[in-house]
Amino acid sequence: MSALHLRHAWRSLRRTPVFTVTAALTLVIGFGAAIAIFAVVNGVLLRPLPYGNPDRLVGAWHDLPPLDLKKANQTASTYLTYRKLARTIEGIGIYSEGAANVAAIGGDGEPQRIAASWITVDVIPVLQVSPILGRAFTDEEDRPKAPDVVLISESMWRSRFGADPRAIGRTMDVGGLTRQIVGVMPRRFRFPAAETQLWLPMQLDPAALSGGFNYNGVARLRSGVSATDAQREFTTVLPRIVELFPNFAPGVSTQMLMDQAKPTPVLVPMHTDVTGGIAKTLWMVAAAAALVLLVACANVTNLILVRADGRQRELAVREALGAGRARVMLHFLAESAVLTAVAGIVGFGVAWLAVRALVAAGPVQIPRLAEVRVDAAAALFTVAIVVLVAALCALIPALRIGRARLSNALREGGRGGTAGRARQRIRGALVAAQVALALVVLAGSGLLLRSFQRLHAVKPGFDPQNVSTLWLSLPRSRYVNDSATARFYAQLMDRVSALPGVQDAGVTSRLPLTSNGMNQNPFYPEDDPTSFVNKIPPLQIFTTTDGGYFRAMGIPLIAGRVFDRLGVQRGSEAIISRKTAEQFWKDSTGQRALGKRFRDLPGGPLYTIIGVVGNARDTALATPPSPTVYFPQAVDANPNFSQAARTMAVVVRSAADPASVTRAVQRVVRELDPTLPTFDVRSMRAVFSASMAQLTFTMLILGSAAGVTLLLGAIGLYGVMAYAVTLRTRELGVRIALGAQPRSVAAMITKQGIALTAVGVAVGLALFTLAAGFLRSFLFGVAASDPATLIGASLLLVGIAGLASWVPARRAARVDPAEALRAE
Repeated sequence: MSALHLRHAWRSLRRTPVFTVTAALTLVIGFGAAIAIFAVVNGVLLRPLPYGNPDRLVGAWHDLPPLDLKKANQTASTYLTYRKLARTIEGIGIYSEGAANVAAIGGDGEPQRIAASWITVDVIPVLQVSPILGRAFTDEEDRPKAPDVVLISESMWRSRFGADPRAIGRTMDVGGLTRQIVGVMPRRFRFPAAETQLWLPMQLDPAALSGGFNYNGVARLRSGVSATDAQREFTTVLPRIVELFPNFAPGVSTQMLMDQAKPTPVLVPMHTDVTGGIAKTLWMVAAAAALVLLVACANVTNLILVRADGRQRELAVREALGAGRARVMLHFLAESAVLTAVAGIVGFGVAWLAVRALVAAGPVQIPRLAEVRVDAAAALFTVAIVVLVAALCALIPALRIGRARLSNALREGGRGGTAGRARQRIRGALVAAQVALALVVLAGSGLLLRSFQRLHAVKPGFDPQNVSTLWLSLPRSRYVNDSATARFYAQLMDRVSALPGVQDAGVTSRLPLTSNGMNQNPFYPEDDPTSFVNKIPPLQIFTTTDGGYFRAMGIPLIAGRVFDRLGVQRGSEAIISRKTAEQFWKDSTGQRALGKRFRDLPGGPLYTIIGVVGNARDTALATPPSPTVYFPQAVDANPNFSQAARTMAVVVRSAADPASVTRAVQRVVRELDPTLPTFDVRSMRAVFSASMAQLTFTMLILGSAAGVTLLLGAIGLYGVMAYAVTLRTRELGVRIALGAQPRSVAAMITKQGIALTAVGVAVGLALFTLAAGFLRSFLFGVAASDPATLIGASLLLVGIAGLASWVPARRAARVDPAEALRAE
């Protein structure tokens, strides 16, 4: 195909601007959707992780079968055991995510809360990423009471230190401690999350007790070793933890943990560990984008067929003047190439804008989102689909024209006949395919919409209306003990409660529907000491709070009472949720649970239950309420009960404007301690919406795809029916001349359109049955085979088909028999 063919094709397309613009816009929609979703899938799922030899990195955690806990992380002792004994790995490190208070440079300006990660000295060598300036941590710096040091991100180095090489060795206030900057990590080092800007040494004490499964693990396999091989070795060496670390926690021996929890090592490729939670969603969205592209191709092919039929006399003249059949087919290919190339360029631009918008405002649940971009890989993908679509859009018309006897067009003056009906069947098949694909996407988006509605109707166990939240974290360097911590929060609550417009206020270490402050522990009731001798009791979510929290959140009191105000709370008291009362005492009223005592460790202190509150959906709206235990933010006379959480959320219910109340709370915090930043300032309504962000994202993408396929399918059906009327003008004129009623002629045309749609609906239902399995994990309160949704989607398509057929049917009914016969 030469440049001359392309110039002729361009001139030909310019002579039919309506066809050209319609076909190009249709392809732009298909290309834009496909390229944008490819960029997301490539950036999140396909592109290797930005570390050295990433295929040898594995995430390391544990499965605790007796507790039905599928992803328990590492403890300090499991990490040290694997580090010392495992030979299938080059190294293993552990880390925890969080944030730290950072004072402004020079003491001027507001303090900030910056995403940080606490890592062991092994983590950076395991990931094989070197600092661009300075060095990583040393073994000596990762020990208790070592000098306070910090690694910073390249973006922080540039923004706070002006990319000054002399920043190495300077100090900054992090968490109330003066830390020396020893290195700058490169921009591509987005570990463990894109927003992380600080890395601090974990400084574990090997002599201390093991603690809980609180740390994420990452390991590097030796060359030639698989994750399965390493997992098998981890399983072999784990029992030796009893020799190295005999005590797990106060009152709990490591042997007891091994016997009751039965931890099983699990190693998976790090890429799967990072992206596993979103992979299914993105592949489903990619499938929807592919369907949109297919529908667009079918629509454009139909348009090209219609245009080709209208050009039969022109093509016949070309053939009569010596143009070979191959040259005619080449002309169609050239037109298709020009059309798809222009649409591909515009679609690439549309995808670039769409991806930028998605990265700026996309759900935080999508990992590696900051790495997504429309790059060279997306450009190559664009070229590939443009070439493929150009070939497909040219192939069917070229084959149809190639098989037809074009000379008949000259002899018959362009009358339609058997060949016209054959072409009509091809167009009908393409429209049926569009309808089938539209039904698949429409039914899927309908099911997600119903799930979204069901989730919105779920009663979360609290009232999010008019509730504002913000977080604080008190640095240990200034709030050196629990008394200082409890005293600060008591003063804060007294002053916040007195603010104008505040109805109720409280503090909590964990907000419902968020991941902050998640802490799960066993619950040992005193009155049944033998039932959990050989197993760990069911885990409960443990939360530190005050009495005002329940009133501010609208969590109802079922029985007993709530805690006293901060400052006079007793550490030996506890409140449980109705789910916990039902779990241990078969008591939905909470009355039998009042006065009962329990431990959180077999040898720990006893807590007395003073109240039972309603269940709250702590983890997700789609997940049943978790059994929860609430402890007071208190310092008791008995040191066994001294407990005070440093990182807490302030919860305020107000009658005034929530934004103004939040600003007032922030002013109170600055007055009490001007070095404390507030962070995660959100309303509970925003928290509620964020908990459904992934479902909302999927629903919006599929809904948009459904709307586009529906529109394109309707346009395609209208085009086919309108052209059918044109081809059958003489036949319809004869029918009317012989006495057929215009109404019956219109009904006949409309029925043909609906019949064509019915075939597409039947095929679409069969296709959806095959695809429904991929949707099940996204649905809530509705089955993948929900009859109401499938029937509704089918009827909607049939209704739109009826409308798309009715317009040309009306035109058919108005055919003047005399004019129709004269036209032939």
